[in-house]
Amino acid sequence: MITINEPKKLVARLAIYFIMARSILCVPFIALHLASDGKALGRFAKLASIPFLLVIAYAIFSLNNGNGTKEVVGQSRDMLLAFTVFCFLSSIPTKLGADALAYRAIRNGAVFIALAKIGVIIAGIVTGMNPLLIVKMISKIWDIQLMTMGVDNSFLTRLQIPIDSATPLLMYVLFAEMLLKRQGRIRNTLYFILLLISLLLTFSRFFWGIGVLLIGLSLLLNANLQTKISWLLGGALLGYSLYMFTPAGDTIDKVIETRIGQQNTSSDSFRIVQTHALWNEVETAPVLGHGIGYYMPSLIRAQETKYLYENQSLSMIVALGYSGVLIWMGAILMVIFGLCYNKPESRFKNVMLTLLFFSIWVAGGFFNPLLWGASGGVILFFAARHHALTANFAGDVAPVRKPLIIRTARSEA
Repeated sequence: MITINEPKKLVARLAIYFIMARSILCVPFIALHLASDGKALGRFAKLASIPFLLVIAYAIFSLNNGNGTKEVVGQSRDMLLAFTVFCFLSSIPTKLGADALAYRAIRNGAVFIALAKIGVIIAGIVTGMNPLLIVKMISKIWDIQLMTMGVDNSFLTRLQIPIDSATPLLMYVLFAEMLLKRQGRIRNTLYFILLLISLLLTFSRFFWGIGVLLIGLSLLLNANLQTKISWLLGGALLGYSLYMFTPAGDTIDKVIETRIGQQNTSSDSFRIVQTHALWNEVETAPVLGHGIGYYMPSLIRAQETKYLYENQSLSMIVALGYSGVLIWMGAILMVIFGLCYNKPESRFKNVMLTLLFFSIWVAGGFFNPLLWGASGGVILFFAARHHALTANFAGDVAPVRKPLIIRTARSEA
């Protein structure tokens, strides 16, 4: 039966799909979702108030510091988008599906992206066109800078978009769903394989490492001993068979060699140059920083976003100073633990995993400029609500404690 909540659910899903597609349409759809539900708007305002006020305060400080208006507005917009996405995903009301609706929409969007990547590879094979040319065409049409890198003597190419930074955390939750829920295991296994291929095609060593870590953690924390042994033995046997007896082995070797071999010398060297220059800038204003939107005229990564560096986490220390970074990290963690957690969820395992996911978000910024924007908001959502999703898969609902009633002979009489 169609209820009044169904159109609201559709608007929320469309907003998430536009987030995954990196479309500006995500903003009006998020606004429409909030306008249509007072409870969602109230919770969003509660979650977003502190981050939004901090962005505004630092923007004013940065303008007074002499930073360019265009750069200050640009970096403020990136930060506000991250918090808008995070607070939107975390504020979907229970009557609309809450965390489960957000997770399923993110999962479906990521699976579609994985299929699109595979489609690019297949199109290159069928048409004989170099996949790098297809990627450049997509970049131009989509207005997004896709990272490109070809594999020698192969039809493979690097296919990485910003939202891929959230894929390892999504795979943690999806693998937990495979382990804990009996329904939809075949479908979820197919989704998992597609996301694994998508992760491989990012050609990102950091994403690969985090993916392996979180898949292993999901198995460790969400399965019993017998299931762990079965998955480890089955995975090892399947992996060995695919690697040794199918063309997949040669393909994997070429991909890994491409990312570890000499092709990485230029990009790694450029990152090292950036890092040294950024550390020098930190020393000139270590406490308060130079303000957001600040950039080094002698070292510009892109003319459209001069403030954006490969080592974005370090560049944020340059912008905010050590005091500003501590304030920001404290504010985000306060929002997560103070407003996204409830008391029964504050278990040691949940808290440690949230801190790990948060650390992954920060660490990822040292290798790719993906702290802010929509991808940063999705990562923060998983950091804040991973435990609620896995508890829902397991049916792990905290029991309501009933008051203890002591019966006496007098009361019985």
